[in-house]
Amino acid sequence: MKFKLNNNSTKLILKESSKEEFNQLKLYLNRYVKNYRFMPRFKLGVWDGKMDFFNNGTIEFGLWYEIMKCCKEYGYPFIIENKELFIKDSTIKREDIVTFCEDFYKDHKQKDSEEPFFPYEHQIDAIYKLFVWKYGLIEVATAGGKSLIFGTFLFYYLKNVNPDAKFLLIVPTINLVTQFYNDIMEYNLGFNNDNKIPLNIRIDEVMSQQPRKYFGEDEPNVFVGTYQSLEKRDKKWLSQFEVVCVDECLHQDTLINMGNGSVKKIKDIKEGDKVYTVNEKNNKKEIRYVDFIYKNLSIDDIYELEMEDGNILKITGNHKIRLKNNKWVRIDELNYNDDISDFNFYI
Repeated sequence: MKFKLNNNSTKLILKESSKEEFNQLKLYLNRYVKNYRFMPRFKLGVWDGKMDFFNNGTIEFGLWYEIMKCCKEYGYPFIIENKELFIKDSTIKREDIVTFCEDFYKDHKQKDSEEPFFPYEHQIDAIYKLFVWKYGLIEVATAGGKSLIFGTFLFYYLKNVNPDAKFLLIVPTINLVTQFYNDIMEYNLGFNNDNKIPLNIRIDEVMSQQPRKYFGEDEPNVFVGTYQSLEKRDKKWLSQFEVVCVDECLHQDTLINMGNGSVKKIKDIKEGDKVYTVNEKNNKKEIRYVDFIYKNLSIDDIYELEMEDGNILKITGNHKIRLKNNKWVRIDELNYNDDISDFNFYI
């Protein structure tokens, strides 16, 4: 089968196939929704319980791996005409990230400790995935080190990819603007300022409690702001950025699965608590310690999602959530029949 990426690399368009290939892929991408038998529309006989992801040959790009699996299973060719637009970058290896961190953080110590500092495995994995996929979404557990992931990604990019690149970080609240500024500078400087020259990080806070502006000779190369502070910026200003990262958050009452099997609201979690996370590589549950608490979540633009079992998830509209088909969808773009990944599925 032959496919072509559309101009913005969001869809794979089927350009050439045999009748057998066309029909087989259509069947492969027509999936039953979980618990469809209990849904009103299925019970009424007006829906067969399936969702069509084939869409007459115009397929969401995020399903490319499913297409490839189908082709491999049935012995079909999987050809992308304009492969140069494919968003995967295979030039960087995970060991490159590890080697960089070993050098960059070699003199760092943990906060309030003489213990050596080094990113966790899941943080290394997240940084690596950000480089491999030009457009991607990284799911990080609460207190999983988002600022360290972004900071290390930033340091590596300036050191090894483009020292003149500009970065835009968009966060939900003005408190997080301040927090990210402080964290990035701390990770860059470490605890050995006299022994090494840190990277030239020039941060400009677009909006915070007390915006810090960079007034040096060079222009800022990192901007941190909220959605509200950036929504009126024109395309010319936005076009200067080589990398854009968006931080999203849950409501403070969101229940988190704890390591002892109980649940606790985010606002009640303390440093040192054990929480369950999901390793996306093997879909297994893992227990992690909470290293730091951010008590600054916004209550604006909150959606309530009522699940089939009666549970309600409170979450910001811009937050993306993973469906059972591994596709990520914004909360404010969810449909009634979307099947959200069940944490308890990952056993």
